[in-house]
Order: sequence, then C-alpha cells, then structure tokens
Amino acid sequence: MVSSPQLTRDLRAALSAGELSIAFQPQYDLASSAPDAVLAAPPPVAVEALCRWEHPVLGTIPPDRFIPLAEEGEFLDEVDGHVFDRAAAQVAQWRRAGHEVSLAVNASPAHFSSRYADSVMSRLEALGLEPGVLTIEITEAPAPQLRPPMLSAIQTLHAAGVAISVDDFAARDTTVAMIEVLPIDEVKIDRSLTQRTDAAADEAIAAVVESSAGHGWRVVAEGIETLADLERSRARGCHRGQGFLWGLPLPVADMDELLARA
Repeated sequence: MVSSPQLTRDLRAALSAGELSIAFQPQYDLASSAPDAVLAAPPPVAVEALCRWEHPVLGTIPPDRFIPLAEEGEFLDEVDGHVFDRAAAQVAQWRRAGHEVSLAVNASPAHFSSRYADSVMSRLEALGLEPGVLTIEITEAPAPQLRPPMLSAIQTLHAAGVAISVDDFAARDTTVAMIEVLPIDEVKIDRSLTQRTDAAADEAIAAVVESSAGHGWRVVAEGIETLADLERSRARGCHRGQGFLWGLPLPVADMDELLARA
C-alpha cells in the first residue's frame, strides 16, 4: 500500500512531467436530442474537462482520491491550471476546425482570487477564445467561502462574459445559498436528484427550472445513464444533459472521432 505522503509526491511528479491527462464529458442539448435513440444525438454543445491520473504502479487513481491530495499539498491551483491550459487549447483547436463546442472546467471556491480571474482571461486571450466559450463550474462551498475575494473574482469573470455554473446542485442549504448569492448563468443538477423518481426530487428540480426562466439560467442534468433518466430530465424542463447514456468521458482522439461523425 502506497502511503498518502508518497502518493502526494507521485502526484507532484506526474504533474511536473505532464503525465496528468484530460478526458472530455460531452454535454447535449435535450431539446434537440432524439427521445428514443442515443445514436441520433446531435453534436455535443459543450464538453466538461476532467483530470485523469494513471499511476505507473497503482493504475488509475480516481479524482476523488488525488484531488484532495493536491489540495492538502497546496498545489491544487497547479492541477487546475494544467487542466485548464490543455483543455482550452484543445477546444480552441476544435473550434478552428469548425466544431462549435464550448468548454466547462471545475474550480474550487477556496481558490478564487483576482489573480485567478486575471489568469483565466489572459489564457483565453492567448488562445483566441471568446469568454463566452468558457463555463466555470463552482463546486459546493460552505458559507464562509462565499465572501470576497471569491465574489469579486466571480463577478469579474461574469462581467467579462465567462459563464458561471453552480455544480452538483442537490437542494442542500449550501448550494441553495450559492444560487442566491452568486451571479450565475447555469445550475447543474446532481445525479442524486436526476436519477430520483420521487415527488420531492420533481419539486426541487421544478423550483430551479422555474427560477431559471426568470434569471436566464441554463439547467443541466448530470448523471443521465438511462433513457428513463433522459426522458425524466427533459420532462422536468432541463435544458442540457450529460452522463454515461452517451458514453464515458473521452480522451482527445475519441472526441475527435465523435465530433467528426457529428
């Protein structure tokens, strides 16, 4: 068994060597998706960039294990920067080839600052990407983190045209507070709600969809794994969806093929 300190050192080494890879989870417009056939899905409208680590001894290390190590080791910013740079460069390449796909990346509220906002904007400019191509998905944050400089950084990005998304919405007090406080453009419904069939889940999602109409939010259903999930999400009024129904997150070569087919 590899100890956590050793695994942290291995992660640092993998990051320095450029060995962390990127996978892309396609996101689809539910209004134009065929109701009864996944193969008839339209081209993806966006891709979520996900970090992957293949350890030379332990094999695949899941993000829910290595991301906390990066956070504890105080180099999560470097991991996020690595993911952003590689994913944004790839999306810029796809867009130059004529594929109108946008990019979503994850960010922890604890790491928002004016420096982060400036870095995002300068990287977009260097790649020739319009701010509207990017969505930043903010993970759930405790109330103390919903303060300046986080709010200032998010407001700066939002004002520049970057879309702000609240990720993993599951009707908890913290995520409800984030929706009420932040200038947002999108709410992503967590799979724990997407896959539920009870009235309470219907009501929670209906409340978000109703609010979206008044605020101009986009509602995305995560965790769509079956045709029933797809139909339920469409019936609930969600605008977009993503999940294993359309396949696992894809490496660049497979995304190239998917976009070419579409």
